[in-house]
Amino acid sequence: MAIQWHKSTCPYCGVGCGLMIGVDQGSIVKVKGMEAHPTNKGHICDLAANLAPVFHAPDRLAGPLIRRDGQLVPVSWDEAIRHASSGLGQIIEQYGPDSVAFYGGAANLTEEYYLMNKLMKGCIGTNNVECSTRLCMASSAVGFLSTLGADAPPTCYDDIEHADLFFIAGNNMAVTLPTIFRRVKNVAAKDAKVIVVDPRRTRTAKIADIHLQIKPGTDVALNNSLAHVLLHEGFVDEKKVDISCSGLDELKVFLENYPPSYGAEISGCSEEDIVRAARLIGESRNMLTFWFQGYNHSTQAVFKNNSLHNLSLLTANFCRPGAGPLSITGEANALGNRWVGALSHLLPGMRLVANPQQRQEVADFWNIPKEKIKPVPGRSIIEMIQGLHDGDIRALWVTTSNPAASLPDTHWVEEGLNKAELLIVQDIFHPTETTRLADVVLAGAQWCEKTGTFISSERRIELVDKLVEPPGDAKTDCAIIIDMACAMGFRDEFPYLSAEEIFNEWKGLTRGRICDMNGVSYKRLRNKIGLQLPCPDENHPGTERLFTDWHFPRPDGRAALLARNYEKPAETSDAEYPFILLTGKLASQFNTRTRTGRVEQLQQIEPDNYVEIHPEDAKDLLLQENDLIEVASRRGKVHGKARITDKMLTGTVYMNMHFGSALRGPDDRLANLLCTHAVDRHSKQPEYKITAVRVAKTGEDQ
Repeated sequence: MAIQWHKSTCPYCGVGCGLMIGVDQGSIVKVKGMEAHPTNKGHICDLAANLAPVFHAPDRLAGPLIRRDGQLVPVSWDEAIRHASSGLGQIIEQYGPDSVAFYGGAANLTEEYYLMNKLMKGCIGTNNVECSTRLCMASSAVGFLSTLGADAPPTCYDDIEHADLFFIAGNNMAVTLPTIFRRVKNVAAKDAKVIVVDPRRTRTAKIADIHLQIKPGTDVALNNSLAHVLLHEGFVDEKKVDISCSGLDELKVFLENYPPSYGAEISGCSEEDIVRAARLIGESRNMLTFWFQGYNHSTQAVFKNNSLHNLSLLTANFCRPGAGPLSITGEANALGNRWVGALSHLLPGMRLVANPQQRQEVADFWNIPKEKIKPVPGRSIIEMIQGLHDGDIRALWVTTSNPAASLPDTHWVEEGLNKAELLIVQDIFHPTETTRLADVVLAGAQWCEKTGTFISSERRIELVDKLVEPPGDAKTDCAIIIDMACAMGFRDEFPYLSAEEIFNEWKGLTRGRICDMNGVSYKRLRNKIGLQLPCPDENHPGTERLFTDWHFPRPDGRAALLARNYEKPAETSDAEYPFILLTGKLASQFNTRTRTGRVEQLQQIEPDNYVEIHPEDAKDLLLQENDLIEVASRRGKVHGKARITDKMLTGTVYMNMHFGSALRGPDDRLANLLCTHAVDRHSKQPEYKITAVRVAKTGEDQ
């Protein structure tokens, strides 16, 4: 029987690459890039190329489990739903709605998050709804909101080919976003310039005209000094900027405190390189800025975003082809999750729970009293874990995420999860670090075993169609949420028979807003390669770029130039912990490996974690290549093989974040265990990237 090919979109990072899915006799057997897709033009990364084996990997959940006598045992769906829903109901009755919480991953389709928001915020009456977007893009969202007036990424991938300068900060995009990096590299090979800001000399930094090898966490000081040079050397048309931006006079006075000599002192970059980089920015016609988790995993992440946006606004590098901020999310639906309201301070359609008019709009749409939606934001995921420790949170429902490995300070996280009276985990594999702790495990369906939408980083909405059946008795996440809602007494509020019905309801909450998708339908998405939002009616072609008239959704219609002072990270090195640990990703693994770690071809590429360290530091510690190293922080210790490389700064070490204990291999490789759970006070995003550690040779051979 011949392979049948179907179009879809990638379920991993937020690029939204177009894929062709080969199905033979009810199984997905091959995945290749979609030649006609404007994002990737047929190219795909190793993760996407190895999607087919995920469907046949061991440990797929085929039905629900309940913990009895300390063991997870198979049960029927009726029993699992009854047990989970009654447990939630009893806890709510005894302790109130805010005693329960939900946390999901960005692999969830937008329709699933719409249902969960409606159940938790509209029916149960708690804003304790979070997703892993808090871990990767919350600071970008707050940065956009504070600078532009809306969490609305204004650029598109086609801007890459129009740019003459790329400013890339806090990410090794050659590894994490290879399809986008290919496009950047092709443009740079012609005549575009590249500035890379990164503490490591990465594959991305190799294409840079200027690599600012910055001390971890000092980006705000660097950006301020770059802006100082732009103003002092006449690269800013102040009259033009004042028309479109507020705060210029205040920013000019503030930046007097950040001459390049001071920026060099803080960041470790040379004064000469700071001036050279500023002049490149000032001379560019079209600068495109990229920043990623390396920026956002910081207690100063929002200020990093604001000060980076300042560089674009001061030089009018905004709102036209090739110019502006291009933030690419770390997970497939991180933007869709924000727009559907899947964080504890949000409501569907880019609304805020603290805004009374917006609460009223959602309450009227859901036909519930306004008072049902609480006016105070719920807990962020870190606050949820703290709530488990304190006894304020009694039940946690987790879907498509693995917080016992993905959250920072994982011993503390695991202790919190163990204190839950009821831990419900909805996933496609068992064991994971989190399913091992669960009281109830609900067997969900994965990408292409269910139907729904993703929204990529360029605001392109794409449809994922169900192509194959999930294994055994596993159910779609929508079906599970609906079953739970009905069992809790909300049958009338959850009458849906298909994902399309859910989508058609949800898009009504976007009407007239920047995320307007009322011109989008499943039929239209099946016949077209995505649509960039807003798309308000069925004849609308979609919107490539936002704010091209330089009118922004702020009270005065202007973007905000914001004076942001540099502050030190939550932890700095000292005599006891003299190194700073950086964490990052491999090209061959995704997040905590719950999917990719079960694909043998991917696992063989880098089967174990390692520790990169500078040769001078290795010499001082008497380390040789492949020696087993112990890396310890104030929260615990992990191990990895030494990789001695001069691409690191002295006094820093690097580990990958993927390696937990649920899959085969040593169980002491999880770098997140070392990290602090300190957060940016504005976005509540954790500071993964800057951890004070000590390093020592163990003397063991593992």
